[in-house]
Amino acid sequence: MNRRFTVSLVAAALLGIAGAAQATDLNYNYVQVGYSVVDIDDFNEDINSVGIDGSFLVTDTVYLFAGYADGETDRFSVFGTSGRLGLESYTAGVGYRYELSPQTDVNFSAAWERQKVEGRNGFSYVGSESENGFSVAVGMRHLVTRQFEIGADVTYIDVADDDTILTFGALWHITDLVAIGGSYSLGSDADAIAGGIRFKF
Repeated sequence: MNRRFTVSLVAAALLGIAGAAQATDLNYNYVQVGYSVVDIDDFNEDINSVGIDGSFLVTDTVYLFAGYADGETDRFSVFGTSGRLGLESYTAGVGYRYELSPQTDVNFSAAWERQKVEGRNGFSYVGSESENGFSVAVGMRHLVTRQFEIGADVTYIDVADDDTILTFGALWHITDLVAIGGSYSLGSDADAIAGGIRFKF
């Protein structure tokens, strides 16, 4: 695999992780839509992405989650050809929550990951490349107040190349059904800023 695809697949991992960062007000039932910007080291173009993800608590301690993100760079030129680099990421997994207190949870999760990189809008010669892999994560969430939540997690992901990603996030629970939030994720080859709106049930 060439260097550009390897770095781009790491960025695709960040798209998914940034979009899924933090859970809802400790009930783990939600659907979320979000937007993220990934800054790749040694690459002049950021990747702008939209995504959707969700989580569902199946027992008091076990939850299922899944997500999809689609992003692409702004148009740029290589060897006189103008186009975009597109990235897609898919994730599906299972998690376990351990309650330290009514306001604090520790989370453990494992997931299947699929990432795709392709040339778009004039970069068709680049082609596309997809890889499957996995991720494992551990994190903590804490309700500072009834309306404000903070959290952090560490994710190890192995898709074509492996990386460890650290994410910090916060959620403001506007009502019992709606929250808005943001996160910052940092990996060895890229970092990402994300924001979104969450619909809880």
